[in-house]
Amino acid sequence: MNLPITSSPPKTVATKNAIPENGVPSKPSPYFGEYPPDFFDFIVIDECHRGGANDESTWRDILTYFSPAVQLGLTATPKRQDNVDTYAYFGEPVFIYSLREGINDGFLTPFKVKQVSTTLDEYVYTPDDRLIEGDIEVGRRYTETDFNKITEIKEREAHRVKIFMDQIDQTEKTLVFCSTQDHALAVRDLINQMKTSHDPNYCARVTANDGLIGEQFLHDFQDNEKTIPTILTTSQKLSTGVDARNIRNIVLMRPINSMIEFKQIIGRGTRLYEGEDYFTIYDFVRAHHTSTTRNGRASLRPKIKVKLADGKARTIQHMMVTSFWHPDGTPMSAQQFMEMLPLFQERS
Repeated sequence: MNLPITSSPPKTVATKNAIPENGVPSKPSPYFGEYPPDFFDFIVIDECHRGGANDESTWRDILTYFSPAVQLGLTATPKRQDNVDTYAYFGEPVFIYSLREGINDGFLTPFKVKQVSTTLDEYVYTPDDRLIEGDIEVGRRYTETDFNKITEIKEREAHRVKIFMDQIDQTEKTLVFCSTQDHALAVRDLINQMKTSHDPNYCARVTANDGLIGEQFLHDFQDNEKTIPTILTTSQKLSTGVDARNIRNIVLMRPINSMIEFKQIIGRGTRLYEGEDYFTIYDFVRAHHTSTTRNGRASLRPKIKVKLADGKARTIQHMMVTSFWHPDGTPMSAQQFMEMLPLFQERS
């Protein structure tokens, strides 16, 4: 099938601000129609970290073709290993607006961290526990990066969910970051079992596998006029690019691979919104102490599922410590935090 070339002539761009559509599927490279390489004087590439400068991408062909123009790349995502090609193309930033400047100028809110530790943050199998599925390694100490990827203990996750559900205002919008998509599904079900709301969609999962229904849940969550869904569970999908201004709680139930990723995630809660002077992070994985950690991948072997011995689930204990933080990840005292709140009340 031959598709027509839908390229707006330069005069149309100049007079009607029309945007040219330059792709032709039958051609191996972008087709630029009547546009000479020097037609544009200035090109802005928003979200330039998303592969726009990859040597083999179509975007790179476009940027190269229009290389006589001044090209400005914009991104709110810090430098990472998977986008170093962006920096190789654009060079080091010529202007940086930091998170600290954002909070001082009244554009971002501070946050407090409730770090939660439990007596089941690590696990060693004992014969009184019941192995439901898989092959357990006797004597092995399973740690945070193993849970919900290599081994699964439902009572552990249920206890963690109960902790933050008892702490939060259940009418406030909340994001929960989980280890995997399956983990996000399990946590969603646990939240809906413990919720005070009677709405079946109170908590929804939004992951790459949820397709159009997940996108609709996300759209409704971002709508400040809507209250359902109130809580979203996710794995990786919502760590960047979510424009939801009224998030009051972020729950971390999976390891965070770097401080950069941690800052990306907390960026979901730093947006100003009327009545939101701060937001709260419930940290079950000591993420705010993270600089780098290994990226635990799901095992190819069957997941190990364990049911705790009778009575063990009832004896799980936890401890919670609260600290106060600037959006750039630097700590502040409780007094500083309280002194800043009136400023944000005025600005919001």
